[in-house]
Amino acid sequence: MSTAPSSRPYSVLAAGYDAVMAHVDYPFWAGFVRDLLARHAPHARSVVELGCGTGSLAIALQPLGPPPDGFAYRAFDGSEAMVAVARATVDVPATFDVLDFRAPVPGPPADAVLLLYDGLNYLTEPADVAALLASVHGALAPAADGRPGGVAVVDSSTPANSINHADAFDDEGVTDAFAFRRTSHYDEATRLHTTTFEIQTPDGAVHVERHVQRAWSMAELRALAAAAGLREVAAYDDFTTQPATDRTERVHWVWARADDASAGDAA
Repeated sequence: MSTAPSSRPYSVLAAGYDAVMAHVDYPFWAGFVRDLLARHAPHARSVVELGCGTGSLAIALQPLGPPPDGFAYRAFDGSEAMVAVARATVDVPATFDVLDFRAPVPGPPADAVLLLYDGLNYLTEPADVAALLASVHGALAPAADGRPGGVAVVDSSTPANSINHADAFDDEGVTDAFAFRRTSHYDEATRLHTTTFEIQTPDGAVHVERHVQRAWSMAELRALAAAAGLREVAAYDDFTTQPATDRTERVHWVWARADDASAGDAA
C-alpha cells in the first residue's frame, strides 16, 4: 500500500462523494430553497447554482421550477472531477461547467443565484469572499420593464455549528469507489475547520485530501455583502424562516442587488 501526496480537494473524493454525503437530504433542502424563492422571487424562471458538486441539488430542485419544464438551470463548480460526475449522472435538464465561484459567471444573468452546503465557507480570506459576492451581484438579473430583479440564496456554516458539533464530523466507510476515513478539527482562535479524508482506492493507494473552511460570523458577512452592493433581504435560522442569531448554526442568506429597491421583498 502506498500513500500519495496530498490531493486537491474533491479530486479523488468526487468518485464516491454521493455515497459519503448520503446523509444529506437534498430533496428537503431543494424544497426549502423552492419555498424561499416562492417567498422572495416568485417570478424566478432561471437559476445559476455555484459550487454545484455532483449535481444532487440540481436533480432535486430543477423540476420544482415553473411547469412544464422546471427551472432553466445552469450549474458551476471549481472541481473538474465533480463536474465530470454531474455530467455523467444528472438526468434533469441542466448544464454543468467548471468555474471557480469567485470568477464572473458567464451567460445571461439569472433570477436566482444559489451557493449552498458550506460553499462560501471554503473561502477563508475576506478578499476571496468579496470576489464571490461580486460574482453573485454580477450574476443577478437587474430589475427591468417592471420585472423584479433576481435574488441570491447563500448558506453559511457558523462558529456555533463547528463548536456545537466538534465531535460529530469523524467517520469512516466504504463506497463503490474507495474506502475512507474522515477526521476533523476546529480551531476556535482562527475559526478554521479542517476536515481530512484518507481515501484508499482499489489499487491500494492512499490519498489524502484536506478541506479547510472558515466559520464566518454574521457581522463579517453582512459587511462584505454590503460592500459588494448586495442588500440583505433576510437571514434565516437554519431551515426555518425565523431570523438568524449569533446562536444559529447555519444561516440561509437572501440577498438582492442594492440598486433593486424592491427585489426579494416578501409579498
